[in-house]
Amino acid sequence: MAITTTSVLPPPVQQAFNNKLLSVPVPLLIHGLPAMKFKMERASGNTMRFRRYNKLATAKVPLGNSGVTPPASTLTAVDIDAKIDFYGNWIAINEQVTLQAQDRPLNEAAVILGLNLRETEDQLIRDMLAATASVINCVSGVNGDNPTEITRSDVDQIVRTLLGNDSKSIFENIEGENKFGTAPVRNSFMALAHTDLSADLNNVSGFVPSAQYPSQKNILQAEYGSVSQLRFMLSSIGSISNNASNNGANVYNIFCVGQEAVGIVDQDGAGAQFIYLPPQYSGPLALNSSAAWKAAFVPRILNDLWILNLRATLSA
Repeated sequence: MAITTTSVLPPPVQQAFNNKLLSVPVPLLIHGLPAMKFKMERASGNTMRFRRYNKLATAKVPLGNSGVTPPASTLTAVDIDAKIDFYGNWIAINEQVTLQAQDRPLNEAAVILGLNLRETEDQLIRDMLAATASVINCVSGVNGDNPTEITRSDVDQIVRTLLGNDSKSIFENIEGENKFGTAPVRNSFMALAHTDLSADLNNVSGFVPSAQYPSQKNILQAEYGSVSQLRFMLSSIGSISNNASNNGANVYNIFCVGQEAVGIVDQDGAGAQFIYLPPQYSGPLALNSSAAWKAAFVPRILNDLWILNLRATLSA
């Protein structure tokens, strides 16, 4: 009887599972950084109303000596409503996968869902800012498009406008020190932008990379550098309006924010939560488990004068 042999190992023997899982790409979440946080109490409806009183006109006319009382001023106010919405996502996991897989899928599902929750929140804030913030186009560049690439002149216009609107800076100044290659950083507003703008920022007159700040204390992970009174936070999920320029190029939205310009309202009792249902809740055969997140919140611009969307294209 002939004996046959093979030099090819069967597939299960050819594979060795590495217990160290590869990293998941995680973007920097920047759009909630300048926002004020509020909580909506239970049993109080689905909308939080903010109110801001308007200033009175200055009283520059002397009272004189007639003894006549001048007319009274009238208080006026602006109301801003923020209506809460609910969001969520989930993963179904077969019980056999949980029992037999080598990579602990339920643990990894919790991690992936947590990332999905925070990235969803960040993109909802980003899209709200893109849809509602007042727009200023970059016009001083030389790439022949409208808007143009970002320049120092465009940054100066943003800073001048925010200061003229009495917007308060978010960052305190970083005083200069006797360290080679560093430069002081002024009290600044926050600018939120896409990582694609990094090369153009390097070419803006007066740009100071964050690595050249005199002190590295309290620098945020996403901080790329500063120009004048703008400190730039960059993320790979920064805001882009696709093919929106005059020449059909992508337009990058740079949200320039002062204090108290943006708010986020969470629902008390429905904040970010992880939900796990074991297989026994899935049906008569208990075949599947599920993992999920759920959250209720709403982002809202609270003062249109204290946030501006500087729109730019990339340099040629």
